[in-house]
Amino acid sequence: MLFPIAIALISLNGMNPTAVFLAAGLAYILAGAYFRVPIAVQPLKAVAAIALALHLPPSSIAAAGLVMGILLCLIGITNLAPLIARLFTLPIIRGIQLGLGLLLARGGIHLILERKAGTALAGIIPMSSLLLALGAAAILLAFHKSRRFPAALVLLGAGLTLGIASHWRALPSLDLGPLPLDFLHPQAGLLWSALVVLVVPQFALTFGNSIVATENTAEILYGPQARRVTTRALSLSIGVMNLCAGTIQAAPMCHGSGGITAHNKFGARSEKSSYVIGAVCLLFALCGHSALGLLGLIPMTVLGVFLIYVGVQHASFVRDIVKNRVWLFIAIVIGLVALATTNLTWGFLVGFVLQGLHLAYLKLRAKRAIPAAP
Repeated sequence: MLFPIAIALISLNGMNPTAVFLAAGLAYILAGAYFRVPIAVQPLKAVAAIALALHLPPSSIAAAGLVMGILLCLIGITNLAPLIARLFTLPIIRGIQLGLGLLLARGGIHLILERKAGTALAGIIPMSSLLLALGAAAILLAFHKSRRFPAALVLLGAGLTLGIASHWRALPSLDLGPLPLDFLHPQAGLLWSALVVLVVPQFALTFGNSIVATENTAEILYGPQARRVTTRALSLSIGVMNLCAGTIQAAPMCHGSGGITAHNKFGARSEKSSYVIGAVCLLFALCGHSALGLLGLIPMTVLGVFLIYVGVQHASFVRDIVKNRVWLFIAIVIGLVALATTNLTWGFLVGFVLQGLHLAYLKLRAKRAIPAAP
């Protein structure tokens, strides 16, 4: 999710590509070094969606990151994260993961369908969007169990090769050298506006998906290897990287649970993959304006297949609660509400209500079951 959202924020909101990829690259490397497992770094989805819809300037987006960083650092320092995490029970976590998986899959389908014209290999041989999607899916299926040739790298390499072959007559020029950074000068009005418009809609989603669900996802995928991935450590990590990103007007970021699933399913098994991705981001940061052109060579259909595959894998975590009908019902409702509203926040708010009603029912039933004193 990092590259598609980063491309949109750079091209539509005018964010500095050097700042965006510099912050992401350093965050990947430092997170890998501390957590010792492949930890995803991706833009805050709700902030990005609102910023794109309202055409907000880079300063407003960066201010949201700064405010989010302050809040999460305070939560991490005071160790409130475990207390807040108690609100997110297992069915709610599974519902968040299901909803995110459905949204990722739907986003992938849209990317494929929006590219009906497909492309032309070497400008001559036509290739439809459906044919590209089937080819990308075949590559994923062929390499999804390979550790020597991770499916993600193979597919990205194939996509980039196809993009070069399709646009070989008009390849983007390589203009090496970073763009100058523009530091944020926060003002009270700017920070308040960012809090109301961007941070409030994002906060619950960040805590539910990027902290609680991320801890749970890392434990499922990596077991004892993920012992450092705790709610407090994730709060501090996301807080610090947003303080730094906001200062240089980069995109606000988080550690998404869907991203951890994506890295794992595409062959990432150690922190080395975080170093590789971080190095690639730093390379894009050095390319300045050319970074957008280079990323644009990868067909959107290929990215769409990525999203569908990761979405299905992420949604499948719900399978461990299928024997509990109440929990499964809560998780499914959360997922469907998130899908219908395109907003995970609404999904788990409904989940909180359902969980509360269920707990109230259990207490009432237990009270009625207590025999009256003689």
